[in-house]
Amino acid sequence: MTPWKPMDRKVPLVCVAGILVVLILGMPPCFAEENASVRVKWIADGDTIILQDGRHVRYIGIDTPEIDHQNHKAAPFGYEARTVNRQLVEGWTLRLVFDWEKKDHYGRVLAYVYRRDGLFINAEIVRQGYAHVLYHPPNIDKIDALIAAQREAMQANRGVWQIIDKTQRTQQAFRGNRRSRRFHTRYCPKGKQISKGNLIWFENEWSAFWAGYAPARECVRLRTMP
Repeated sequence: MTPWKPMDRKVPLVCVAGILVVLILGMPPCFAEENASVRVKWIADGDTIILQDGRHVRYIGIDTPEIDHQNHKAAPFGYEARTVNRQLVEGWTLRLVFDWEKKDHYGRVLAYVYRRDGLFINAEIVRQGYAHVLYHPPNIDKIDALIAAQREAMQANRGVWQIIDKTQRTQQAFRGNRRSRRFHTRYCPKGKQISKGNLIWFENEWSAFWAGYAPARECVRLRTMP
C-alpha cells in the first residue's frame, strides 16, 4: 500500500525526472498529490464523495450500482455500496492521487483515494464486491490492482457477484471491444460496429467481467446497473 507522507507543494525532483522519462520513453509520470490531507463532508454514492471544501471526487477506475436519482430507481446493491463507501472514508483523513486527467466532463475531481492508514479506497470497494472495474484511458495507472481486487471479490462471491450468472455458456453471447474494454449484448447495434481487430467474444457476463471489461451502457442492462 502507498505510505502516508506529508505533501510538498513544490513538484518533487523525481516527478520532474519522471516527466522527462515520459517525453523520451512514453512512460507515465508520477503525479503529486494536490493536498496533504482532505476530509469528507458527504457521501454521494458508492464511488463519489464531496469534500469539506465543496469539491466532488469521483473514484478513478471503478463503477458502483446507482442509487435513486431523477427518474431512475436504485439498482441492486446501490445503497449497500454507498454504505460501504461511508464506512471506509467517513471520519478519516484522506489523500488524493491523480492520474493523467484531474477532472471529468462534469467537473468532478478524478482521484485514487487513500486513507491515512494506507488503505486504497477504490480497490477496497471493488474487493468487497460493491463495484466493478471501469477501464477509462488515459487514467489506467492502477488498473491491474483493481482487476486483481475484482477477481478476488468474484471468487469469494461477494456483493454484486452473487447475482451475476456464471453458469451461462453461450459461445457468442457478448461482444467485447479490446480497445475500450466494454462489452455489448450480441445483437446490440453499437456492438456490431466493433472492428474485427478489436472484437472478442465472451460466453457470459461473468467471463467479460473477469477479463476486466465493463458493460456498455448503450445496450447492456445488467441487474447491477441502473
